[in-house]
Amino acid sequence: MQKEQVIVALDIGSSKISCVVATVDGLKISVIGAYSFPSKGIKDGVVNNIDKAVSSISEVLSKTEMMSGHPISKVAVSTSGTHIESLNSHGVVAVSGQDSEISVEDIMRVNEAARAISLPSSREIVHVIPREYIVDKQRGINDPIGMSGVRLEVEANIIHGSMTSLKNLTKCIQQVGVEVDQLVYSGLASAEAVLTDTEKELGTILIDIGGGTLDICIYSQGSAVYSAVLPIGGQDITNDLAIGLRTLLEDAEKVKLKLATDFEMAEKEILIDKSGKESKIPKGEMYVGDLHIGMETVPKNLLNDIINRRLEEAFKFVQIYVKKAGYDKKLPAGVVLTGGAALTKGIEKIAADVFHLPVRIGKPIGVTGLVDQIQGPQSSAVIGTIKFVADRIKSDTSSYNKRSANMGKLGSKVISFLKSFLP
Repeated sequence: MQKEQVIVALDIGSSKISCVVATVDGLKISVIGAYSFPSKGIKDGVVNNIDKAVSSISEVLSKTEMMSGHPISKVAVSTSGTHIESLNSHGVVAVSGQDSEISVEDIMRVNEAARAISLPSSREIVHVIPREYIVDKQRGINDPIGMSGVRLEVEANIIHGSMTSLKNLTKCIQQVGVEVDQLVYSGLASAEAVLTDTEKELGTILIDIGGGTLDICIYSQGSAVYSAVLPIGGQDITNDLAIGLRTLLEDAEKVKLKLATDFEMAEKEILIDKSGKESKIPKGEMYVGDLHIGMETVPKNLLNDIINRRLEEAFKFVQIYVKKAGYDKKLPAGVVLTGGAALTKGIEKIAADVFHLPVRIGKPIGVTGLVDQIQGPQSSAVIGTIKFVADRIKSDTSSYNKRSANMGKLGSKVISFLKSFLP
């Protein structure tokens, strides 16, 4: 790998589009540019208006270029949507290496064997994630390169999506004049940004709650074992609030954000207006007069009840999927919540009550540079995409070095063989 590489990640969500430019030098990832913009033409993670989507993407990329000072010609894109699904697959090959030593080529062949599954022509494979390798019935091997064996097997998790949805997304980015280097499932990307190695090994549920979708990614024994996307997000909470408060969606969104971020004002009992006159806020009410939405206060109990009911419903749906995957009561590391809606007030307690597991809010870790721009859970997917691509580059470099070393060994044996004929 070169001394320093530049990676550009684009997260196209239902409520916002984010772009991050980062430099990668070994294990160090440094953000040099980041920008977010409200998304248009995207609903529930998929494109529903190409022209509007292209306009939003163009705006984000141009502003990120200006901020970072780096021209953007290629991006890695995180993708979501209810069309994303996963299944487990098994691949097996005979070891072809000299002296039955497993090589990089054997790994590539067995992964391809796992990839050869029967899917409808309308589906496209996004990821093939090796869960474990098996060498002559010895299980639990993470990296079998260099080991001796006759039979090599792999248990892999296949993440696939709608070919049409993925093509439409790619088309929007290409119309801006930018090449799509790789598509990354946003749940997997968020996991890369916020989960620790211990959580991945023990078993955990990563829940990324965005504006229009909820991404599930279950980890066990160090790798992703199940993925799914639900059509539930922060916009559903806003819709419920708009109905409950009998107000506009835009005003309901303002109230939701205030409840999540402005705790001090929410707890104030005395309000001082511009003229200096004091007035008492009724007990149990939250002041929203500064939001200019046509009302001075709203009942906090009503807000909490609306939000809690929607989140509880969402988590119960997740619980159904966890049971369906066969991992109920098998994930001791608990639940990690991330995504923009993870900032919703009281969300940790609601999740803990539903899952009966430890719950925490996940924020991007292991990144330097302009961290103020990307430190919240709403940036997990875009930062995770950077990390995912960086790991791939590192893996490719490692594979190249191992392949070169093998070729060097072979060359030495050939030279020794030829020398044996010399007088």
